[in-house]
Amino acid sequence: MTSRQMALERIAEASQEDSTKAETDSIHESALESHGMPSTNDNGENKEPMAATSTLPNNNDAHEPSAEFVPEAQLETTEVAPAPEAPQPLFSAFTKRQKLFIVIMVSLASFFSPLSGQIYYPVMPTLVKNYQLTPALINLTITTYMILQGLAPAFMGTFADTGGRRPAYIIAFAVYTAANIGLALQDSFAALMVLRCIQSAGSSGTVAFGYGVIADIATTAERGKYIGPMAAGVMVAPALGPVIGGLLAKFLGWRSVFWFLVVISGGYLVFFVIAMPETARKIVGNGSEVPTEWWRMSVLQWLSRRIHRLKKGSDEEQHAGEDPQQQSEQQHRQTTKLKFPNPLDSIAILLEWDALIIISYVGSVMFANIALLTSTPNLFGPLYGFNELQIGLCFLPFGVSSCFGAVLYGKVIDYSYKRTAQKAGLPANRQKGDSLRNFPIERARLQTVFPVMAVGIAAFIPYGWVLQQRVHLAVPLVLQFIVGFCFVASLNCLNTLLVDLFPDRPATAAAACNLVRCCLGAVGAAIINQMLSGMGWGWCFAFLGLVMAAGLFLLWVECVFGMGWREKRLLKVERKKREKEAAEAGDLPIEDKTIEPQNAGKDNHVQEVALDPQTDTVADTETRPN
Repeated sequence: MTSRQMALERIAEASQEDSTKAETDSIHESALESHGMPSTNDNGENKEPMAATSTLPNNNDAHEPSAEFVPEAQLETTEVAPAPEAPQPLFSAFTKRQKLFIVIMVSLASFFSPLSGQIYYPVMPTLVKNYQLTPALINLTITTYMILQGLAPAFMGTFADTGGRRPAYIIAFAVYTAANIGLALQDSFAALMVLRCIQSAGSSGTVAFGYGVIADIATTAERGKYIGPMAAGVMVAPALGPVIGGLLAKFLGWRSVFWFLVVISGGYLVFFVIAMPETARKIVGNGSEVPTEWWRMSVLQWLSRRIHRLKKGSDEEQHAGEDPQQQSEQQHRQTTKLKFPNPLDSIAILLEWDALIIISYVGSVMFANIALLTSTPNLFGPLYGFNELQIGLCFLPFGVSSCFGAVLYGKVIDYSYKRTAQKAGLPANRQKGDSLRNFPIERARLQTVFPVMAVGIAAFIPYGWVLQQRVHLAVPLVLQFIVGFCFVASLNCLNTLLVDLFPDRPATAAAACNLVRCCLGAVGAAIINQMLSGMGWGWCFAFLGLVMAAGLFLLWVECVFGMGWREKRLLKVERKKREKEAAEAGDLPIEDKTIEPQNAGKDNHVQEVALDPQTDTVADTETRPN
């Protein structure tokens, strides 16, 4: 064999090896790309992903492979490793001291509405004499006060959820303080009636605002201990009001009662404007942001920003390192315009089965509670020969136990939440909050209501018969102490659950509860004397106790079926949100992202392997020459 023939054989072998290697690489690349994996070149670098194709030889050029791209919707793209999730931010950026300050402020604010209603009782006999009126006409001022106390939060609670907590508080206390000044100066029954309605409208919304603020700063795992002090203010005020009013009326005259309210409400308003920050999550997020509008800032925040601007020089320097998208979202939240409140939002909450059950039971408990408090002056005076000041002191056991029940039982509520989470294998994060979508929050809250409410009902039923027997004063006062502790502890649990069920509109939900509570309270105050005289003391309180005992069955229904009702409501909200987004997206132009075929015409016969987007399977298609 000649050297020329040997050289030709070596070239042929090398060419055959290269061809075999190319076919192997092509098959390997096709397999990788058909599974969505990138292929590599000789240097180990990833090639650009493309449609997986295997070429057939062409008569004209058997060594030139060609590929045709298919539309992007039919490609199986390469799998991209998921980006690491961003750390979940804290639910509230406020420190423990700041939270404590905020809770104290809202607790004091919730104190004014019930205080104004009860501090008025000791001056009623004096007003009857001064204006030469009948007791029925003076009682009319109490009825109108309680009606407005229920109706006004339907407007103001919705306003606090949409426009922010600070504007709502400032408007409410400005109206309330002005009404107290008018009451201290008025000299006619007509002015007394009108100004009492304005006083009620100004102060009554503060209770609903308080629940909204607590929902802003506290997670569900720690909400009980924060709502407790605020609920204590609501329940302690009716017990302390008659004592304060009796002392002022006896030593300083009836006008001093209203001047006292002017001083404390005006002082609170000034301090609130100076120090209280905005907490509404629609405005400041988790509290880490400062409102851009000056009227949303506290005076301390405004001064701090002014000093900071002087040091930094300009707003651009302050926000130079911030994310533009975050700045846009913050500006969108804080430029929310104030809108006239819609009271129907509060009424709409009563159409939900779970909310209706909870609010109805709260109303029945408040009916019995008001009946007990209202009957105390009429019963203790004739029985024990007490004057107005001594009767006022008899309210103290109920007030003290109410305070204990609200504060101490809040820790029990949080413990029940933690225990339920552990049994369900779910987290209970006090810092970042938990999702309640699959959490049995109804059972976690209501299981703390049944035992304590049973004890309270057991103490309430014999209360009237104890008074009929004219037993020692210590016995009815001890029963009042037990009833006050148990009723307030139960109401604290139920109000906490109501906030949990409507986290996006807590003040509106609290306003709906306040509407029912005050209306039933007004009815109770109006008819309790007729019930006592018609049914007798013993059967009157026994009947109210049995009504509350029967209501526990409704709470059991909520405990069993409440989670299903809540899920239906959430699905309904999500469906409406998707429909709204779809309607908005339908108005936008749809961009054509179809990839045009490349290198078309180079091959007349190409077999394509692509992903069928409908079946998620590999489908074979074959192009034929034209």
